[in-house]
Parts: sequence; structure tokens; C-alpha cells
Amino acid sequence: MDANNAQSQSAELLAGERREGHEPRDHIVTVSVNDRPVNLVGHSATGREIKIAAIEQGVPIELDFVLEEDLPGGGRRTVADHEHVELRAGLRFTAQKKVHVLVITVNEQLVKLEGHRATGGEIKAAAIAQGVHIEPNFVLQEELPNGTSRIVGDNDEVHLREHLRFTAIAPDDNS
Repeated sequence: MDANNAQSQSAELLAGERREGHEPRDHIVTVSVNDRPVNLVGHSATGREIKIAAIEQGVPIELDFVLEEDLPGGGRRTVADHEHVELRAGLRFTAQKKVHVLVITVNEQLVKLEGHRATGGEIKAAAIAQGVHIEPNFVLQEELPNGTSRIVGDNDEVHLREHLRFTAIAPDDNS
């Protein structure tokens, strides 16, 4: 059998598979990752496989990024590395660095912070931005589990963890 005949026979087989309702094995789907086209082979892919293909095709992301599927209604859903996604043209994904978000309390009000560390000044700035009625010059104190407190200066770094409690008082408050 010559090369032209083999190609023709292969094309007929693929056409036959399509007629019988089956997609060819080399089914290629173009999706979007961070607004860049990414070609994927097959009918489904895991979150990790989507990220690997995106990286190989020049999308500036890393494997430890969080992959989210952009939903038609405007929302998003997280796609785990091991989770399979049924592939279809037009799927849109966003991949971004994992952000560690936690909640602390400042003057009995909940404040969300990102990251694992923050300075006293950053904690006060976040609290102010989230509606806590304090000023940047207030004295920040961390309330310790043993019932005492310690002053946290604007440049002092705090290792963040859930449920830390702080009070911020005006510098002229003698209470």
C-alpha cells in the first residue's frame, strides 16, 4: 500500500468514526487559560493536565497555581489537580498563585488578611480599609492566650494564623 492510499484509508476511518458518533482519538480542543489559547488532546483532562499544557504552550503560570473554570453566569469554580473536566471548545480557565487568606480580629471586628506574615502597620492598614474605626497612629496590641497582651510596632512582623486577636487604641488613651 502506498502513502497516498494509506492516508486516504486513514481519513475514511476517521470519517467513519465521526459518522458512527465517535470522535477520533486525536480530538483537539482549544480552551482559554488566562485569556490565551491552549490546545488539549482528548475528551477530558485533569486540572493538572490543563496547567501542564498551558505551561508548555507559553502561558506564564506555574503548577502550584490554583485553576478555576470561568462559569457562564460570571462565577468561577476551582478545578482540583486530580479532577477531570469534560473538554469542549470555548471553556475558559483562570490560573493564579495560591493566596493564603485568614481572618483575625481587630477591636472585635473581623479582618481578612492575605499571606503568612504582616507588620503591625499592615494589620492596621487592612483593618482601616475594612471599616475598623482606628487610625494609623493607634497602638496595636496582640491579645495573648494567657490573658496578657504585647505591643506590636508598625514595623514588627507577626506570624499570621487564624483567630489572632488585636486591640488598637488611640495613643493618648490612658485606660
